Amino acid sequence: MRKSFHSLLAGVAVLACLSGPAVSEQYPGYAVQQTNSDFDTALFGLENAIVNRGLVIDHIGHVGKMLERTSKATSGSSPYTGARYLNFCSAKLSQTAMQADPDNLAVCPYVMFVYELKSEPGKARIGYRRPIASTKPAAQKALADIEQLLDAIIKEASQ
Repeated sequence: MRKSFHSLLAGVAVLACLSGPAVSEQYPGYAVQQTNSDFDTALFGLENAIVNRGLVIDHIGHVGKMLERTSKATSGSSPYTGARYLNFCSAKLSQTAMQADPDNLAVCPYVMFVYELKSEPGKARIGYRRPIASTKPAAQKALADIEQLLDAIIKEASQ
């Protein structure tokens, strides 16, 4: 019985690894992939990976600059060499997600980010906010399709 239980747990762990996005770290709210690129190269790769799919980047937020600008007022400092987030959407995927559950408006626009830590130069990280809002089966399929897109963008941008 004990051996069967351990075999079952090992099988579940393997399936979990195979079924999720191919990122180095996956958290409930976001996923992150480390690269062997500096910030500027990783940002350029991320922008191209989005645009290459016919998608339009609506906004680029400069988080790193904001942290530097506000560091004196907040008694903090930025851990980043560079840090930005990019907002965009896929009309087709978003339409499907919102048809399945109107509350999926919460996942649009999609948010991807790239940053490089001062403590780890030349190893930028690329990630995305995971689309995990709905519990309805049709909506979960639509959200999984969005996450597949975001994961594919990370793979391309990390090359």
